[in-house]
Amino acid sequence: MSTKFFYFLILAFTVTLSNTAFGQISGQKPHHHEGKKYELGLSLSLAHMEKENENALNTHIHLMRRFDPDNNWKRIALGLGFEYFFTEHKHYGLLGTVSINPIWDLICDVSPGILFTEHNNSQETQYVFHLELTYEFDMENFGIGPVIGMGLSEDDRHFTVGIHIGKGF
Repeated sequence: MSTKFFYFLILAFTVTLSNTAFGQISGQKPHHHEGKKYELGLSLSLAHMEKENENALNTHIHLMRRFDPDNNWKRIALGLGFEYFFTEHKHYGLLGTVSINPIWDLICDVSPGILFTEHNNSQETQYVFHLELTYEFDMENFGIGPVIGMGLSEDDRHFTVGIHIGKGF
């Protein structure tokens, strides 16, 4: 089975599961982070790193602050993120994030940052640009849904697919 087909199956399964489990929640309720200044988010994903031709588990944690939760700026947030890949060698990133919610359930994160890797006992750092799309379903005080992402650095690319959980406060 090819890697791309494998990712497609995971994404299709996640979307189907999310729609089945949370699709009945009414769109009339405010979104879990509406009126909240901050959001703490966690993504658990499967990542494919092209250079190493390796698949690994990945986690991404971020803390976001909305410009103004009560007016038109409520759809834009700034924050910091940390991404870690569970591989044999160290592979993690520190990210600054701009989050845009063009519609409440769709979230687009743009995150420039620094990627830290270790190869042959040598620490390397390089610029990384990370894009992430999340579709959240409200579940009381949490948002949960599928997430896909892509990271581009000078000599590597990685792709992620998984599930995101967020909490506004």
